[in-house]
Amino acid sequence: MNVGSVRFLHQLIAMGSRSLLQYVSESFPYAPAAARSHVDRVIALAEEERDEAARLTRLMQKQHLPLPRSVSYPSHFTTTNFASLDYLLPRLIGEHEKEVARIESTSNNLEGEEIRRIGQAYLDMKRRHLQTLRELAGPATASA
Repeated sequence: MNVGSVRFLHQLIAMGSRSLLQYVSESFPYAPAAARSHVDRVIALAEEERDEAARLTRLMQKQHLPLPRSVSYPSHFTTTNFASLDYLLPRLIGEHEKEVARIESTSNNLEGEEIRRIGQAYLDMKRRHLQTLRELAGPATASA
């Protein structure tokens, strides 16, 4: 795997392990009892992305590739502690839109079938998650 492919894997691992979605899943988002299932769905999305980041890390270890350095969450995420899900969903949608665009632009320059397949699978997951977040946010954002 070339240097660009390794950087791309590092990028995907960071998205799956230190994103706003991951932070929110650990910061006890609030929702009224009737919407608690929405919080559970957001947490399930975070778990899927975290599991995918772990899978990519194991793949890199098996191929003896350099692992990404461990980083903490950005400090501005602390404004989302104990926030309502209604407040968080537009921010999660915005972040996912940026991540999808970043993956799309980066994956156009990748060399090798394996890394393109990995990138496409991750992109498909992020698009699916973006759609779920839009559905949770309501009809105004579901069609955006």
